[in-house]
Amino acid sequence: MLHGASTTASAPLPINEGRPHMGTAFVYALTIATCMGLVWIVSLAWWLLLPETRIVPLEVPRGTAAAIARGESVDVIPSTLLLRRGDTLVIGNDDEVVHRVGYALIPPGQTARIIADNALLDGPALLCTIHPSGALSISALARPGIEATIIPTLIAGLPISMAVVVAVTIIRRLES
Repeated sequence: MLHGASTTASAPLPINEGRPHMGTAFVYALTIATCMGLVWIVSLAWWLLLPETRIVPLEVPRGTAAAIARGESVDVIPSTLLLRRGDTLVIGNDDEVVHRVGYALIPPGQTARIIADNALLDGPALLCTIHPSGALSISALARPGIEATIIPTLIAGLPISMAVVVAVTIIRRLES
């Protein structure tokens, strides 16, 4: 017999013996982090697929020119438009007279399309017969930064994480 060897049979080890036991807090933190990460990946994909350009429709209602001639306030088009490079401004004229926005003359019942290019976004205000001031300012709107993915991640990720934590808790209790 070897020195220090025991002659008694050892008891079988419990099933989890030898494997590290993950604490409840660690499992929940890992679950939340995983869910938030997956939701952020979906949000990032949405951000990457976000179109670079938009179509911005505006309608000039009937009676706009007459209201401007009477000195009335007309809120047909905002005094400043926020456009991205490449956006298309689509202006429909339902008024009885021809209107001008920038270089576009828009006859009654017609529609004009203006592409927001560098000259439009970097230039002075546009001549605009739809505004009492006679001008329409255009400001460049940048594509939202990647930080725009944070809010959708929180809005969707937290409830999903809590639901998964509840599911993990139920599964762990059923296993024990």
